[in-house]
Amino acid sequence: MKALLAAGLVILVGATACGGGEGTAGGAKQDDGTVTLDWEMWAGSEEEKAQLDHVAQLVTQQHPNIRIKLRTAPFNAYFTKLQTEFAAGKQACVVSMQSLRLGAYADLLEPLTAPEGFAPASLDALKMDGKQLALPYDLSPMLLYYNKDAFAKAGVAEPKAGWTIADFEKAAKALSTGGKFGFGMSFSDLHTLSLLLSYNGARPVTDEVKLQMDSQPMVDAVTWYAGLGAGKSASVPAGSAEAGWGETQFINGNAMMAVDGSWNIGSTIKDAKFKVGIAPLPAGSGGSKTYVANSGFGVAKGCAYKEEAIKAVSVLSGKEAQAYLAGQGRGFPARTEQQPVYEDFLVKQNQDKAADVQAAMSSVKEGLAGGVPLFTTKNWDDVSKLMAQHLLQVYTGAQSAKESLTTIQQQGARGQ
Repeated sequence: MKALLAAGLVILVGATACGGGEGTAGGAKQDDGTVTLDWEMWAGSEEEKAQLDHVAQLVTQQHPNIRIKLRTAPFNAYFTKLQTEFAAGKQACVVSMQSLRLGAYADLLEPLTAPEGFAPASLDALKMDGKQLALPYDLSPMLLYYNKDAFAKAGVAEPKAGWTIADFEKAAKALSTGGKFGFGMSFSDLHTLSLLLSYNGARPVTDEVKLQMDSQPMVDAVTWYAGLGAGKSASVPAGSAEAGWGETQFINGNAMMAVDGSWNIGSTIKDAKFKVGIAPLPAGSGGSKTYVANSGFGVAKGCAYKEEAIKAVSVLSGKEAQAYLAGQGRGFPARTEQQPVYEDFLVKQNQDKAADVQAAMSSVKEGLAGGVPLFTTKNWDDVSKLMAQHLLQVYTGAQSAKESLTTIQQQGARGQ
């Protein structure tokens, strides 16, 4: 889930066969029968590009008649690019997909058959209307990151399994001192909505995946969340463009707690200038809850080489690829057999903080036990922008939760 390379970068994995061939928007077939498939994926660094090159080469190693042509864009531009390509009929055959964006592409992806070995939650998050639309490669719950040094200095008990919303509120207040804040707020979908879910079970969409931002549980939960800022227990984002405000304030030492995904465990423990603790989200009346998100690989319905594309996806989401990506620290694997590899990577990366890593991984497993997929509307990107714009008004006291959520509902429902 890291942001990746520059838009438009194209990498050809393996040399194409000599001679002419028939081409489509998603791939091409050479005269010798070799098929080259376009694979669309987000990337943000040379290191990540090299990792993608490696797993793409695994496809050719297992299927010599299939080669992969990688097309990448930064994560924050990826889905805009993907929408444009699908609209123009220029989509790749192999399409990388994030679970939160699946609703917008459900009619454009080929149903797949899921093999055994995946954590059930990872498959569920990439499924709609009973159809498996992508095979996963990672799985991520949202967690509470906290500053162990600050808790010790303030004499506040550290978060742990069973920690409640009341405990969280008390700690946030006690830790807000000296120009620092107990909690870093957010309006990013997973970060904010997971804490609201744990608070009172508030959900932004119905079981039928219809927007319900103005439901009473949502109003109550957002009112509570905004109250953290009003009560000076939390740092309010400086503007609607500050999507990663809470996480940034935490790593900078300005907020003592923040909600963040399991994908940042390694980098946060490594980069923070203080001891990092990680716990499940504080429990409301229904216990500790979180939304689970992940990414995976699907096959475009318009692909002219679906048989080859399905084989490619099987390799990209397969045991060898997931073990490799986990060993590079890309994320917690969706395949259960490969999950210990990720913990081994984190321990090696933070040998002097092995106990912290092991505690964090215990929290990941507890978070997954209380996690549910966040299914979203087809226009979720638009809804997310509305959330950033209007929830900030609630946090600053310019509007009530009911007013802002009603506006988000009315404008967001138009594009469902």
